[in-house]
Amino acid sequence: MTLDEILSGESKNIEYKVELPKKSEKYMKTVIAFANTSGGNLIIGVDDKTGEVTGVDEKSVFQIMDSIADAVADSCEPQIIPDISFQSINDKCIVVVTIYPGMHRPYYLKNQGKQHGTYIRLGATSRPADSTKIRELEIEGSSF
Repeated sequence: MTLDEILSGESKNIEYKVELPKKSEKYMKTVIAFANTSGGNLIIGVDDKTGEVTGVDEKSVFQIMDSIADAVADSCEPQIIPDISFQSINDKCIVVVTIYPGMHRPYYLKNQGKQHGTYIRLGATSRPADSTKIRELEIEGSSF
């Protein structure tokens, strides 16, 4: 991602987190919503309220990346394979998690099941999908 794209603000395709949340479910909803819609980037190390690049501890960057990969593998059904990388901006390290639009929709949180764990992206927010939207996602997923 370019600096301009990273700093363009939260949107349908960009979500900021100042740090990796302790509970993975807080960002897994975003990962699932991106996979169920048009994809997007979860950026760790940018303040979602101010857009300021705060960075993450450089010594723990690979641990953060591994934690994200583990959380996605353990929490999401069907399997989502994110592209996880890090970048340096203004001498601060950020982690960029790129989620591509999924072909096997709907994606959902395993522990909540398809009916309650399916999320979609609406503007800059991740929202639960209703039963009609879940059926629509199933039709999209079955066409591949």
